[in-house]
Amino acid sequence: MEQVHAKNAVRHAEKRRIGTCQFANRIATVSLDAYKSVVPKSHRDAMKQTCVAAIVAHYSNKCGNQSEEEKNDLGQLRVLGLGVGTKFVSHDVIITEEQQNEINHSCYGKRIRDCHAEVLARRAFRRQVALEILTDLRKDSSSDSKAETDTDDDQSILERVECKDDGMQTKICYRLKSNVTIHFYASSAPCGNATLKKFVKMEKEVFDASLGPDEWPQSAHKPIGAHSLRLGQFALLVKKDISRNSSEVTLRSASQDEDNIVEDKVTTQQQLPEKKCDQAEIEQQPRRKKTKIWPCREDDTWCPPSCSITNYNKGTIHSCSDKICRWNCIGLQGSFLMPLLDAPMYMTTLTVGRKFSRAICQRAVCCRAEGFGNNSSNDKYKLNHPALMETNVYMDESGTHQMEGLKMIGEDASFDSNLCWVWWPGKGGSNDADCIDGKTGLIATSCGGETVQNASYSDVSTYALLKINLEILRMCGAPEAASLTDEKLSLSELRMLKRRLSAQYESAKDTFLLRHRVFRDWCCREARVKI
Repeated sequence: MEQVHAKNAVRHAEKRRIGTCQFANRIATVSLDAYKSVVPKSHRDAMKQTCVAAIVAHYSNKCGNQSEEEKNDLGQLRVLGLGVGTKFVSHDVIITEEQQNEINHSCYGKRIRDCHAEVLARRAFRRQVALEILTDLRKDSSSDSKAETDTDDDQSILERVECKDDGMQTKICYRLKSNVTIHFYASSAPCGNATLKKFVKMEKEVFDASLGPDEWPQSAHKPIGAHSLRLGQFALLVKKDISRNSSEVTLRSASQDEDNIVEDKVTTQQQLPEKKCDQAEIEQQPRRKKTKIWPCREDDTWCPPSCSITNYNKGTIHSCSDKICRWNCIGLQGSFLMPLLDAPMYMTTLTVGRKFSRAICQRAVCCRAEGFGNNSSNDKYKLNHPALMETNVYMDESGTHQMEGLKMIGEDASFDSNLCWVWWPGKGGSNDADCIDGKTGLIATSCGGETVQNASYSDVSTYALLKINLEILRMCGAPEAASLTDEKLSLSELRMLKRRLSAQYESAKDTFLLRHRVFRDWCCREARVKI
């Protein structure tokens, strides 16, 4: 939908907002301080409109026997992963590379497909956790450490424990320290469902002055009524890919959705052969219900800007709202780290800057996945409901932006730069963030006017994360990893490896993506290859 703005019309760089509590402002401040510290000032000055995300560890100082002075000491906050960006690699580039990899038998995953800030922050977090585990394991050997950093024990978030594998054998395992919690920050509401301003009553946030600077809300999320599923209330959305020009819709009837399955005992294979039936037989046969296409599946005009529906052939990379909701079901850690952890790593809070609405954010990042884990025999994986908070700390304090002329509603920000940035504390060399070309998914050949020699893949790419995780698994004595090489793994081989190494995690992911009434519409890459 388009809107014409009056001549000389302007808007604030960021709308004034109230915020939720002091802790939300602390999370935002430490995240934005990291952004200003590791991303070159020349880029920050030139591209003030961008998205920043971070995963932050909070180290609580509270314990049972403390003096009043000690109780007033604030817990430490440390950024474990930072992402800056708004771009993604086009579907055509990905498909071409997958085909070439299959022909040349080269390794999959050197490009980062999705360079949105939230995704980069999570990749950086996974890199940092892997480095911490690797550093700890190397302390057991007499060889010199080759880790990118020697993690200070006081700053580590994990502690080593002993646990049992499926064969009841003792193995090395890690868990979050009891005084550590994980917190997620996004400078703007995640793209997708979290920006769909429909189906709920939006209310302004109320600042809770009763919460101290080391406290966050503890109230449970109120249940959300699924009253508008046919209109897209819980719908999965993909990032609109301009290289995908086809508007051909893959129609799916409402009867195919789990919450509206027709209770019809007569299937196609079970239908009676043609014969003359008397009226009594006809009345006894179950009546077939007419199927009807849901309105939200017919077109994407109702979607937020830059998003489309999964069956419209305009994109294959899911929105950040969908991905955060997925992480709130199966954790932030990913598949390869899970065999080394005693439990998934969930975010405790989610702090958002621009475009925050509590009711909408609640629906988008967790509550629409209600039902996940309820009937599972694996009690590790349950739906996580993080505390949702708004911050009144602003990323862009530059004043106003020109709005004169014709613009799309919701597209009042201009994300022109293809450059994206990713950083983690254990990054070797300088303290600067990796600069990634969001349109190629590789290290950018030019960042802020400086030419980068030998442009290659990032250390947070799937390929690089696979390499470090295989090294960890070999050090832990995992038999499946002993003979593996990371040089020749295709996408299909990578998927099979994940199923061997982390069977419980992959089973939980399958349950989420194949059986949940909402998330079984997920666009799975492995559907394009033989597994």
